[in-house]
Amino acid sequence: MSLGHILFMFRHTNNIRLRSAKIHWLCYAALFGFIFAACLFLTQIAHAQSSSPNTPNILDQERYYPTLNVKNLSNKTYTPPKPSADAIQFKFKLKGYVFGLRMIKANYAGWFDETHYTAYADLQTSGLGALLKKLQIWAVSSGTHNAQIGVRPDFHVQQNLDKKNRRVEMNYDNTAKKVDVAIVPPLGSQGIPAASPAERYAAHDTVSAIMAIMMQKNYNDGEICNAIVPVFDSKQHYNLRMERIGTRRVKFNGKKSETIRCHTYYEPVSGFDPEDLPENEESATPVNVYMHYQPELDLYIPVRFTYKISAITAVIKVTDIDITPNSAYKTASE
Repeated sequence: MSLGHILFMFRHTNNIRLRSAKIHWLCYAALFGFIFAACLFLTQIAHAQSSSPNTPNILDQERYYPTLNVKNLSNKTYTPPKPSADAIQFKFKLKGYVFGLRMIKANYAGWFDETHYTAYADLQTSGLGALLKKLQIWAVSSGTHNAQIGVRPDFHVQQNLDKKNRRVEMNYDNTAKKVDVAIVPPLGSQGIPAASPAERYAAHDTVSAIMAIMMQKNYNDGEICNAIVPVFDSKQHYNLRMERIGTRRVKFNGKKSETIRCHTYYEPVSGFDPEDLPENEESATPVNVYMHYQPELDLYIPVRFTYKISAITAVIKVTDIDITPNSAYKTASE
């Protein structure tokens, strides 16, 4: 999958041609981006590192999370760490619209503490003829983060629930600095040229890429929306280049609220087949990301993504947010 993935479900309609990769990125951003919005809260609080057997794990409630190891491609068993007693746990819901019609729904949940994170997400699209592909998929990522390494995944698992039931497993060896990628059934191509081993390891998986974006305040000299985030989605390697444009009022939690507006550009590097490369208009058209500040938690939440090209507009927005920081339950609804 991918924001990174997001991403890219559009094909052709009349004289309008949208590259599936860019909308794919948009959908993944929506799917995974909000999972780590709460991570910015780390600048103000410290969390205990000991796990507690009495700490409920919000991920246990998610539909496909218990099936993480059901279809493993090897003898490896994925065992994400348990949330520590003071970990922040969260759950988000999003809706996506194309031509004003609701076509995308997503759920994701997870937790993080001062050094670790684990997140789950699932995404479903209803399809729109030849324009928007029908898709159902879930993913789990787990890893560590700190000032020295930034955000560094340990593993990323993705399961497609279509006819092919394609499964992707990415396992990171942070000592040897390499990532092993298993894909069944295999892809027909790894692109021209394929992403090199060094490029694969240096980039984030799609879930961890969004975490890196959300944690810019921690690991980017306190700046928001001013970074280049490299991504590898098991085939394609690309950069997400973010620029802070200013502020804008958007609807959230039932009212117009001030947000930081970011332009995010999708820039292919390697692993692309020629037909998957964006055209000039697509390369020049950014995804708009609107990040809303939550003063009671001291965090920024990306509450809306929009992408408009030619006569087509796609919008993905947060509808429900539940966050439990240090046992102080917080809820925001659209």
